[in-house]
Amino acid sequence: AGGGAGGGSGAAVRLVLAGGLDERLPEQVACHAELLAEAGALGLQECVELRTNVSAEERGALFARAGAVVYTPSFEHFGIVPL
Repeated sequence: AGGGAGGGSGAAVRLVLAGGLDERLPEQVACHAELLAEAGALGLQECVELRTNVSAEERGALFARAGAVVYTPSFEHFGIVPL
């Protein structure tokens, strides 16, 4: 029996998307809902987690457990990740 995304063997893979969510901004609320819906439509709701407005402590814990980090600010073209 497979243990991870895609039905392969080995450890389960999780995608954690962490970032800010300002519920006063309709476009952010809509994007959040679309991401959740897309994960569900693809059958990945057990593998994808959206974390909003994480504390510095929680962010540090996420970085510590991460196997990889993707950081996509709109004005950073060097790929520098602030840790």
